[in-house]
Amino acid sequence: TLAEWVKFGNSLRLRLAMRVANVDKALATEQAQKSFTLGQFLEAPNEIISVSTAGGYNNPLGEINKSWGEVFMGATMESVLTGYDDPRMSKYYDPANGAVITWKENDVSQKTNPILMTAAEVWFLRAEAALRGISTEDPKICYETGVKTSFEQWGVGGVDAYLQSDKTPADYKDPFDTQFDMNARITTTPNWADANGTEEQFEKIMTQKWLAIYPEGNEAWTEQRRTGYPKLFKVKVNNSGGAINTDEMIRRLPYPEGLKTSNPTQYSSLTRALGGADTGGTRLWWDAGKNNF
Repeated sequence: TLAEWVKFGNSLRLRLAMRVANVDKALATEQAQKSFTLGQFLEAPNEIISVSTAGGYNNPLGEINKSWGEVFMGATMESVLTGYDDPRMSKYYDPANGAVITWKENDVSQKTNPILMTAAEVWFLRAEAALRGISTEDPKICYETGVKTSFEQWGVGGVDAYLQSDKTPADYKDPFDTQFDMNARITTTPNWADANGTEEQFEKIMTQKWLAIYPEGNEAWTEQRRTGYPKLFKVKVNNSGGAINTDEMIRRLPYPEGLKTSNPTQYSSLTRALGGADTGGTRLWWDAGKNNF
């Protein structure tokens, strides 16, 4: 319906406003306040924006899962979900089969509509806007509503106890080789009251947002690059030949290799606009490398 499109468009405006908040607060404030003036957002757990597969489109994750069988839980996700004793884990992943925890292949297929935006994500956007002083909302209320909305979306209980939890992410234990074991990098808890200042409050918002965005990996990666949260495990072996800094991690995907010869004029224009080398180590323009409140 038209009303639903208005909610989606306004929620998307807020997403884009927060995307530039670290590099252009004036623009972020202007656009975010327009969204709050309209005041219509995705808010309820069942308000989910997704791409329909009815017309023949296949869910890319379902395609990878079916064709390649290579959709598994990542180390950071395991660290956070197990450490927090997060009940969403049983909705996101199947139990370990031997040593590997796999994606919920029975629940997501090529014909499952890929999620683009949820109401939970929008509540976390509102929490960020409030934390930045862009809106008059309470960041704690928006944060906790985001977690509650995600829990309800996935049909799990225990959210009140979860929001009071002082549990922290677990160390990672590699099932095949102990040389890849890693101490947890994240120390924050789900409990808002445990935060020590604005930066940790922001870390809580973004860590829970990263969990709630699942399985929309592109947006999750974008927000992690923009904010630095959650604190992902670093690669043990860096095969980039120096193009990507191990501590800073991959910042972007290089342009298609064939573009250099098929359209050198366009490739030259793109690299000039990029402002750096066409490698995975070059930051995009909204990726400031720090959070500016």
